[in-house]
Amino acid sequence: MLGTCHGAGLYVLASESVQIPWFDCVFADIGDEQSLSQSLSTFSGHLKQISNIKLQSTRQSLVLLDEVGAGTNPLEGAALGMSLLESFAQDGCLLTIATTHHGELKTLKYSNEAFENACMEFDEVNLKPTYKVLWGIPGRSNAINIAERLRLPSVVIDTARKLYGSSSAEIDEVITDMEKLKQDYHKRLTEAQYYLIF
Repeated sequence: MLGTCHGAGLYVLASESVQIPWFDCVFADIGDEQSLSQSLSTFSGHLKQISNIKLQSTRQSLVLLDEVGAGTNPLEGAALGMSLLESFAQDGCLLTIATTHHGELKTLKYSNEAFENACMEFDEVNLKPTYKVLWGIPGRSNAINIAERLRLPSVVIDTARKLYGSSSAEIDEVITDMEKLKQDYHKRLTEAQYYLIF
């Protein structure tokens, strides 16, 4: 879906006061853009859409990119996704919000201060998001845990964990620890604000 510049507005769904900048246009590449009639694969469809966004967006635009770099070889997709995001940050639009499962894209924050990580908190007991945004933490995939809870055969789960590798598991463990620290921080902050009122 390519954004158009028609007048429209939405309330910001937030529990606290929020200030957002004014955008001249909102552009979005979301969903599956494959087309049999135009001989476009999912990946090609996304690239065509993003190319149009690059041409039309200004330094006052908001760009939303869903699963940037997906639909092709993971290494090439991640490299292209990194390049695209850096291009938008350098000379593209005012704000780009991108979702990804590529670990490489999550590291952009550590090499370029123009980037920030955030993730949606995930309730692993009920296998669903809590719709709380955790700033400064890269999201992690829960694919294997979800597959296990959905009762895929244990031999499949065990093999997947071995193939996933110990280094990736260590990264997930660090992210999990960061999530817990962030949750604990917010809990203590809420408690402190409560006591400041009284």
